[in-house]
Amino acid sequence: MSLMIFYAFAMQCMATLAIVKRETNSWKWPLIQLFGMGALAYISALLTFQILQ
Repeated sequence: MSLMIFYAFAMQCMATLAIVKRETNSWKWPLIQLFGMGALAYISALLTFQILQ
């Protein structure tokens, strides 16, 4: 279950990051998006694991 939660929140599409980079003309927002969503996915999966354990 926690793996499903992780994949639901994690940034999986590198094409989306490329489009955001091209639209903003900066690496700031794609990196915030990548690491922010990665952290959200990890914390959500960890909480799910702890609750269901």
